Amino acid sequence: MPLKCYRDDQAILAFDLEDDDTWEALRRENAARKNLRMPCCGAAVTLRASKLGTKHFAHARRGPCAAAPESAEHLLAKRTIVEGARRTDWDATTEQAGSSQAAEPWVADVLATKERRKVAIEVQWSRQDDPETTRRHRRYADSGVRALWLFRQHIFPIEKEIPAFRLVFDKEAARFTVQLPSPAHNPWMSAKDKNEPRYWRQSIELSRFVEGALNGRLRFAPVLGLTAPVEIFTETTVCWKCKEDTRLVLGITFAASRVLPGCADVELNLDSFGDNLERGDLVVARMLPAALLKNHGIGALRPRYSRAEGCSYLSNGCVHCDALQGRFFDHERGFALEKTLEVEARFEPEWGPLMERANDDIYRWWFDDGA
Repeated sequence: MPLKCYRDDQAILAFDLEDDDTWEALRRENAARKNLRMPCCGAAVTLRASKLGTKHFAHARRGPCAAAPESAEHLLAKRTIVEGARRTDWDATTEQAGSSQAAEPWVADVLATKERRKVAIEVQWSRQDDPETTRRHRRYADSGVRALWLFRQHIFPIEKEIPAFRLVFDKEAARFTVQLPSPAHNPWMSAKDKNEPRYWRQSIELSRFVEGALNGRLRFAPVLGLTAPVEIFTETTVCWKCKEDTRLVLGITFAASRVLPGCADVELNLDSFGDNLERGDLVVARMLPAALLKNHGIGALRPRYSRAEGCSYLSNGCVHCDALQGRFFDHERGFALEKTLEVEARFEPEWGPLMERANDDIYRWWFDDGA
């Protein structure tokens, strides 16, 4: 059930004929001349409207064509995508056919073009597993086309190479929104929990999302290279060696959301900097110099050797005697955290690979809402 048909070599788009009189005139023309043809197989056309009111074309008779029928939601989503694309300087059409360099055919739900650039926007209303998504995405890439995926399902790839997002339909409002996964999103979340807000960071009306994406407002891992406030959370303990009070850094929040509204903050602790002690030490020393920490009753953060663990790690020290404050009991702390200080720092791009435990916070999509 496409939104496009052909009159000879002329493409006719149903959403360009929203006026009822124009639509009925085309219906009468087709009834008299039988001159409209389906884009999938060239069969005769009939004009219809879906249960959601979306005007579209259908086979006058169901023959051998293998093209699968589309739901009313799928049709409306494609029309809404084109509406968003048309608010940019991109051209957009539906059901556009093409083929890869290996002669593999494809038909894009919506194809947006601007000079030599092409973006296929795919509405995946039925379930599709990750291997199939990867296969289809590579087929587009082999054709010189960048693909963007909108899934009805709640589990899909989250990576730069395959831009994928959740598409949610509000039946009462007949309106679509696009949801961007939060750091809490994971492949093991259940269908029962899929609508819980903690799994989704941003929600944007579909046409506005498409408009913004084509205008460069959709970014992956925006914290890399970003300068933002860094919030330091500590807890007071008694040093095991000198018996004096000292503060331990147990939480470091790179507050990206205060600079990029809707972006996930990066939640860190000293273990987040990985096993590369030299690089991790440089990062922390640049962001939290010892003199600054001492002014707030916090010992220097640096690698220290632990006899208990038999290795060195980036650690808290006593502000008075510099004795290692072991991390073994960190899981028993953190119930009385206080925000003790705030600095500003640039999240250097090379920090990302150091912070494997924070990857879920860092490597996420963000949409610049422009509000």
